[in-house]
Amino acid sequence: MSGSTPPINWDPMIIGFCAGFISRILYLKSGRSHYPGYPSGYISQVALAIIAALIGSSIIVSLLGKEFTAATFLTLAATQFRDVRSTERKTLEAEEKLILIPRGAGYIEGIAITYEARNFLAMLVALATSLVSEWTWWIGIIAGIVFIFLGEMLMSGPNLGKLVDVEPAPVKFEKGTLLYAGPVMMMEVGLADSRERYEKYALGVLLTPRGPRGEAVLWNVAQRQAIAHEAAAAVGVQKDVGYPEQATLCRMAMPAGTGQAGLTIIPVEHNMEKLIRAIKKVPVLESGKWSAMANTKNRRQTQQKEETHG
Repeated sequence: MSGSTPPINWDPMIIGFCAGFISRILYLKSGRSHYPGYPSGYISQVALAIIAALIGSSIIVSLLGKEFTAATFLTLAATQFRDVRSTERKTLEAEEKLILIPRGAGYIEGIAITYEARNFLAMLVALATSLVSEWTWWIGIIAGIVFIFLGEMLMSGPNLGKLVDVEPAPVKFEKGTLLYAGPVMMMEVGLADSRERYEKYALGVLLTPRGPRGEAVLWNVAQRQAIAHEAAAAVGVQKDVGYPEQATLCRMAMPAGTGQAGLTIIPVEHNMEKLIRAIKKVPVLESGKWSAMANTKNRRQTQQKEETHG
């Protein structure tokens, strides 16, 4: 019949859906932020991945089929992903009370933003792939692979190891009760039993910035809390509720102001290599990703030269 509707080409939608779904699933691992860590968390994220990929891949097919109402409805449905960030934030904040070394508000916000952006990225990858697939299916597959890799490049932010040198530091006490990690004074430990545990079991790490950006990152309080959390997650921590002296700490060298930071931890697994590797992989938080400040390393070298010549 002359007035019959032409058959729908489902290939662009199928290819676009697969590309968007794969783009979202690639990041669904708990190694970086230790979330999600339960089967229910994975199920909810997989469901969101399916919805995001389905919305993105359906828009072009709806428009070509002149189903403008359906395309409008899909666009409105996409706006609901704005609630993902608040949902993730509330979930992680509820878990904070059960973690001995918490992530901190800055780390939680970074995780929530990332999960929200990942859903939108899955929609964009599915949309772009389905659009290219309208030309021909095999070019659409190639384009989908390219879009997936481009998405990964855009979402993969810098790690701490790119901006900061991480090396072992001796844990020692000065003036009887002042705990040091190398040249960085950490805190005063009053209990003799706690000092004995630090001397026997503690590991110390010194973080030295490679430039202005690295120094600015270390001055970020949220970033140092994230470092302490990842360190404790990697090697464990011999701490229980109500023992603040045995908490994992990451603090700046004060009052020297050298730009260096120190970390002390009483680990369950006494493995320095694993600890350093975990610290280097800590993601740079959004709050300090692009900040920079005057390089105290150069300033320190200038001061030393002036003192020598003076």
